[in-house]
Amino acid sequence: SIFMGAVLGGRAVSHTRRALPFFILFQYVLILLPSIQIILIRNLRLLLQISSGEYIPFLPMVASILGALLPFSFLIGFIFPFAITIYPSLAKNPAQVIGSVYIFESAGSTIGGAVLTFYLILYYSPYQIIAIFIFFTLLNSLFLTLQIKKRRLQTFFLVFWVALSAGWVGLTYSRFWNRIENVTIKQRWHTINAQIKLVECTNSPYENIMVGKMSDQYSIFGNGQYLTSFPDPFQTAIQAHFILSQHPHPENVLLIGGGIGGFISEILKHPVKTLHYVELDAKLIEIAQKYLPRKYKKTFSDPRVKIFLNDGRYYVKKCRNKYDLIIIHLPDPSNAMLNRFYTLNFFQEAAKILKPGGLLVTGVSSAVNYIGPEIGNYTASIYHSLVKVFPQVLVTPGDYNYFFASFIPGVATADTKILAQRYQSRKIDTPYFSQYHFRIFLPPERVDFINKAIKNFPVHNINSDTHPVSYFYNLILWDIFSGGKGRKFFCKLEGLSWEWYFSPFILIMVFRFIYLSIPKTSPPAQKLKFNSLYAIFSTGFAGMGMEIILLFAYQNMYGYLYQKIGIIVALFMAGLATGAYLMNYSIGRFAVNRHKVLLALEIFITGFSFSLPFVINGVFRIQEINFTSGEPIFMVLVLSAGALTGSEFPLVNEILIKDGVSAGRSAGVVDGLDHLGASIGAACTGTLLIPLVGTIQSSMFIAGLNAVSCLFMGFFLVQKSREH
Repeated sequence: SIFMGAVLGGRAVSHTRRALPFFILFQYVLILLPSIQIILIRNLRLLLQISSGEYIPFLPMVASILGALLPFSFLIGFIFPFAITIYPSLAKNPAQVIGSVYIFESAGSTIGGAVLTFYLILYYSPYQIIAIFIFFTLLNSLFLTLQIKKRRLQTFFLVFWVALSAGWVGLTYSRFWNRIENVTIKQRWHTINAQIKLVECTNSPYENIMVGKMSDQYSIFGNGQYLTSFPDPFQTAIQAHFILSQHPHPENVLLIGGGIGGFISEILKHPVKTLHYVELDAKLIEIAQKYLPRKYKKTFSDPRVKIFLNDGRYYVKKCRNKYDLIIIHLPDPSNAMLNRFYTLNFFQEAAKILKPGGLLVTGVSSAVNYIGPEIGNYTASIYHSLVKVFPQVLVTPGDYNYFFASFIPGVATADTKILAQRYQSRKIDTPYFSQYHFRIFLPPERVDFINKAIKNFPVHNINSDTHPVSYFYNLILWDIFSGGKGRKFFCKLEGLSWEWYFSPFILIMVFRFIYLSIPKTSPPAQKLKFNSLYAIFSTGFAGMGMEIILLFAYQNMYGYLYQKIGIIVALFMAGLATGAYLMNYSIGRFAVNRHKVLLALEIFITGFSFSLPFVINGVFRIQEINFTSGEPIFMVLVLSAGALTGSEFPLVNEILIKDGVSAGRSAGVVDGLDHLGASIGAACTGTLLIPLVGTIQSSMFIAGLNAVSCLFMGFFLVQKSREH
């Protein structure tokens, strides 16, 4: 949508003499859109007619979100060429003016993202943040209004500004922003859980937390995803005693996630000497303690319990303790952040902190009696990742498959007599679980079926940090459960070998060279425009694709450290501004062949993309030797990726303007294609390329896209040199 807005804005600005008043009007429209967008997004289920408790189909959800975001994104792109026209600059070169605006845009994104991440989102609701955004927009529009030279027009805009400002003051002092926040939150909650009363809604640095109440039971949701309910003594007793009985002597236990609903209380009924509970979100524990029954609250102050407010993956990497039992009590790997706890690499890290007779427990949602291709791919990808590390893996049947992994046989068992003996010897007093439950949960024929089915299921790829395929399989299951129509498409993509993903490059080159071979259809100027615009598209794709790869790698290396993820994004944006600034400086001072410089940049980006996974692997090795020493190298990589990407923006504009394209139209087209490439790069890299073909092949794909640009530019320069 930014692409469409920027291209149309470039055309529109070339047909108007009064860009400044239009720019001010567009800012006023921007003021209104975020509030409307939040209302649309929070009522998405209602608009799509999705009943409470149902999954939203993947494709309709993506389409509706794009529709909700389109007006704001379109206008952001549309006003960029207008900003070029009104920008006051002493520079004689129009490309430098465009570069300057691009630098300010990137710097603004850096500062805005940092302020939002580290301050605003922690202390203000979304509508309060919108009110702050409106305040600064009004302030800026006042400054711009004073620059209007025509007196009557300036007076009109000043009166309009006073009216809008008075409205903003009235809304703010009447607590309108708080009221609309509460109303839209209740509307969203009603569409998710119509039968449950909303008790509390708050934001943490990591998620939106909502607490609902039905009868005497509370339920907690994080970002709309169900986390836990309490008091639910029956469910927590079954989970805890079934898991703890799988280890003969669970004295030292590590619990990662899922400890706020009474689960810890049941674990402590076993002969546990120490229980280390790792929870990323301190706010989640704080909220839960407000509503937990007194007996569950006491468990957090039990001398055997120690709480670590940290990312679970980061804790495991840094841990020097040894455990008898590690329990991964997290939601299914439905996204990249959760998938980190189900990969081969994580299991290898966890194995290092297990005692020789230790047991690791994890699990995923499954089917009770039938393992079809979708469920089979999903569960088997995690099972085979575990088997690579632990020789002994037992899978238990049911609508949730537990995986019990150990180094030696006999730790975990499906023998109900042994499990009953272990449980009885601990003399646990609870009305919700007994030794007879093991017969219900572990009927021999079903245990034998599930273990043989998953063990023998053909798996194309195991789940790893560099090839996180399980969350793609979860996406397919989501589409099936929601009744979506994307299943066949996703399955076909998953069945393709990685070589097929490079076929678009061949098609692009074939069609391009066929077009060029037609006599008198493509004058040199048109060739140059196509090559330059393809270069900015491929660079936008590369920039965002490399940022996604680096974010994944950092998250896997150092854990989901929320604020540092914010720093990475800010560094990338700062790199964009730095690269654009250096190129802007060079344009005005050095007389060089711009086409050769563009080719050189494309070669650098191609080489950087190609070498990125190998450099990341080197950083991994450095990190194993010294945990913190690899981090500065990683940050330099992020900054470099941004700088290479940003440097092309003013350069391509310079080439187009020299070829006779107006500054406004050039700015619109280049900005549009840059954002188009970036959006496609982010979507393809994060959703398809990395999970389906892995990090190395994803980097090769990005490199290939830019290598095609190098080929086009090189072919053009060779032809041009021959003509001379």
